[in-house]
Amino acid sequence: MTSILFLLGSSRRDGNAELLAKEAAKYLPSNVTQRWIRLSDYPLNPFQDVRHEDEWTYEMPIGNARILLEATLVADVLFFACPVYWYSLPAPAKLYLDHWSHWIRIPEINLRAKMKGKKMFLTTAMADSEVQESEPLIRSLQLTARYLEMVWCGHVLAQANAAGDVLHQPETLSNASRLLLSHV
Repeated sequence: MTSILFLLGSSRRDGNAELLAKEAAKYLPSNVTQRWIRLSDYPLNPFQDVRHEDEWTYEMPIGNARILLEATLVADVLFFACPVYWYSLPAPAKLYLDHWSHWIRIPEINLRAKMKGKKMFLTTAMADSEVQESEPLIRSLQLTARYLEMVWCGHVLAQANAAGDVLHQPETLSNASRLLLSHV
């Protein structure tokens, strides 16, 4: 059975990136389990990089970090739904990825081995019509997938500003509805 973790990175509920993710999920077979996590509902402390201190150790995550770690590890697929914020990931999604730098340094977690082969997807939206301005966000996730030997499976980008704009874009909705089907 395939398990998909939908990671909602926006600070807006029911934004366009999230609506596209919901469109993609609509057509999943019933044997695919889905878990939806709104990252802003699981606030994380700022990541502290202590690698260059005299005696550094990373402790096992606790609280929200532990919840997110466990959800990440049990998922076969990570599906990010994140709008473009200042050409990049929204703060909750970026902070979540920053914590991977913590998790990867704890031998008991064995993050690198456990992420290898997992699939990654993205739905995103941006107000601007200059598509290249979404590239830093998309490339960030592609490089993350490559670094951990995950499988980058693609993305859908909408040009939308107000919440719900994507609902009036049949081609974008169609692209979202097909995004997962060929990979799950």
